[in-house]
Amino acid sequence: MTHTQLSQLVQALLDAPQSNPKVKEFAQSWIDAEGTPKQEELTKQLVSVAEQNIALIDETIGFAGSELATQILGEEGAANLLQHAKEIKAEGAEFCDCPACVAAKNIIDLKAEIL
Repeated sequence: MTHTQLSQLVQALLDAPQSNPKVKEFAQSWIDAEGTPKQEELTKQLVSVAEQNIALIDETIGFAGSELATQILGEEGAANLLQHAKEIKAEGAEFCDCPACVAAKNIIDLKAEIL
C-alpha cells in the first residue's frame, strides 16, 4: 500500500457523512500531520480507530429500528435503512455498508500493510 492509497482511505473516513465527530477529528489530525513523526504515530492508531467505529450489520439493524433512528432520519429514512440493512444481511453482509463503515472496513482489511 502506498502513502497515497492510505491518504485516500483516511480522507474517505473524513468525508463520510456517517463518520462520528471523533473519527473525523482523528482523520483530520492525521491529514494535518502530513509527513511528520506525528502522522507515523497516528498511523499506528488508525486500525484501532477503524475497528472501534465500524458498525456490525446487527448493530445497524438495531439502530434503524430504534426511536433514535426515527428522530434522526425521519420515519421513512429509518424504515429505508432498516429494510436495506436486513437485505444486505440476508446477502451475507457482516458490516454496515455506509461510506464510513466501508472506509473503516478497507482500513481493517489492510491492517497488515498499515501496521
